[in-house]
Amino acid sequence: MIAASSQADFKDWLSPMLVKELRQGLRSRVFVSAFYLCQALMILTTVLQMISASIPNNVGDMAGFMNAIFWFMIGVPLLFVMPLRGFGALHAEIKAGTLELVFLTRLSAWKIAAGKWLALVVQTLLLICSVLPYVVLRYFVGGVDLIDDLQKVAFLLTGSALLTAATIALSPYESKLVRALFIFGMIFAAQFIAGIFFTWLAVGQLNPTGTAPWAGYLAGAVFAIAFIALALELAASKIAPPAENHALIKRLIGLAVLLFAVIFSFFTSEQEMVFGFAILFFVPVLIDALAEPLRFVRSHHASFSRFPSGAVILRIFFLPGWVSGFWFTVLLAAVLSLGMLISGLWANESFLLMAVSFFGTLLLPAALIRLVAPSTPNFLGFYIALQFALAAITLLVSIMGGIADQNYQLWLCWLPNSVLWWTLFSVTSSDNIPVLLVTSSIMTLLGAMLLFFRCLAPSRDIRSQLRQTAPAHV
Repeated sequence: MIAASSQADFKDWLSPMLVKELRQGLRSRVFVSAFYLCQALMILTTVLQMISASIPNNVGDMAGFMNAIFWFMIGVPLLFVMPLRGFGALHAEIKAGTLELVFLTRLSAWKIAAGKWLALVVQTLLLICSVLPYVVLRYFVGGVDLIDDLQKVAFLLTGSALLTAATIALSPYESKLVRALFIFGMIFAAQFIAGIFFTWLAVGQLNPTGTAPWAGYLAGAVFAIAFIALALELAASKIAPPAENHALIKRLIGLAVLLFAVIFSFFTSEQEMVFGFAILFFVPVLIDALAEPLRFVRSHHASFSRFPSGAVILRIFFLPGWVSGFWFTVLLAAVLSLGMLISGLWANESFLLMAVSFFGTLLLPAALIRLVAPSTPNFLGFYIALQFALAAITLLVSIMGGIADQNYQLWLCWLPNSVLWWTLFSVTSSDNIPVLLVTSSIMTLLGAMLLFFRCLAPSRDIRSQLRQTAPAHV
C-alpha cells in the first residue's frame, strides 16, 4: 500500500511550490466548479450542434452562430476564470503572513512565482484536455476544420498563460486602486495586442507576399516567452529580499526583446509590426524601472565588482532604483533609434511620431511627479492615475472636436500621451504630423532633462555612500 501510494504521488524532481499549489488548486472549489461547468457547457453545445447539423439545409448563419457559442464557452474559463485566480496567488500569502515560512524552504522568490504560475497553467491544461474530445467530435459532425480548431485551442492556451502571468505579476500589490487601474489597462492592452497579433497571423497565412507563417509564429513565441519571464520577474521582485537585484534581469529581458526585433526586422517585410510589439513590450519594463524605489544596498554594487572594467557602466543601467531606470530608458531609446535607422523606419514619419510620443508619455509624467513629490512612496499609483487622467482628457477633447467639427489635435499637441493615442488609432492627420513630431520631441526632451536634473542629487548620495563603505570590500 505504501509503495502504491508513493508511486501515485508527485515525483521528487518537481518544484515543491508546484506540488503544493497543484494539490491545493485541484481540490479548490473554483477549479472543480469550472471543470464541471465546462463539461456541462461542452455537452450542451455539442448536442445543439449535432441537432443543428441534422436539420436539412441548415447552413450559413446557424452554423457560424453555433461555432461562436462553442468557442465562447471554452474561452470563458480559459481566458477569464483561470487567469483571475492569479490575483490571489501571492496576495493571499502576503495577507496571511505565510510568505516568510515559504522562504524558509530555501525557495527563491522567482521559483515561488514560477511555481504558482505553472500550477495554474497545468490546471488550465487539464481543462483543455477535457474539451479535446468535443473538439474532435465536431470534426465528425462536419463543417469544421480539425487543424484550425486545434490551432485555436493552442492560441487560447497561450493567451491564458499570458494573462495568468500578468495577474500573478499584479498579485503582490496591496493597493486596490493600483490593482484596479492595472486590471483595466491590462484588459485594454490584451484586446489591442491580441487583435493585432491574430490579424498579423491571418495576413501572413493568406498573403503570399506578406510575412511567412513561420516568421509570425516565431515572433509570437519569442514575445510570449519574454513576457511570461518578465511578469514572473516582476512578481518575484516584489516579494524578494532587498539584497536581490531583479532589476538586472528585468531590464536585460527588455533589451533582449529589442535586439530580437532589430534582427528579426531583416527577415520580414513587417518592420512596423515587429518594432510596434517591441515598443508595447517596453511599457511594463520602463514603468517598473521609473517607479522603482531608490535604496542603497551594498551587495547590489558589490555584485558588479566582478566586472572592473565595465562596472561603472553596468551600474548606471542595471542597478535597482529609478535613477538607473532613467538611464536605462535613455539606453533603450538610443538602441531603438539605431534599429529604426538600420531598418529604414526612420523615414516613416507616422512610426517615428509614435516612438517619440511613446517615450514622452513615459518620461513626462514621471518627471512631473519626481519634481512635485520626489519622495512619495505612492509613485506608481500617482503615475498610473496621471496616465489615465491624460487619456481621459484626450478622449474628452476628441469627442468635443468631433462634435464641433474642428481640428482638435492641435489643442493637445503638447501632450505626448494624446499624440500617442492618436497615432495608435490612426486618427492623426498627415498635415499635422510635422507639428506633432516637433512638439512631442520638445516635451520628451523636457521630461528627460527634468529627470536628469532630479538624478543628480541621488547620484551624489550613492557615490558618497560607496566611498564610505569602500573599506568593507577590502
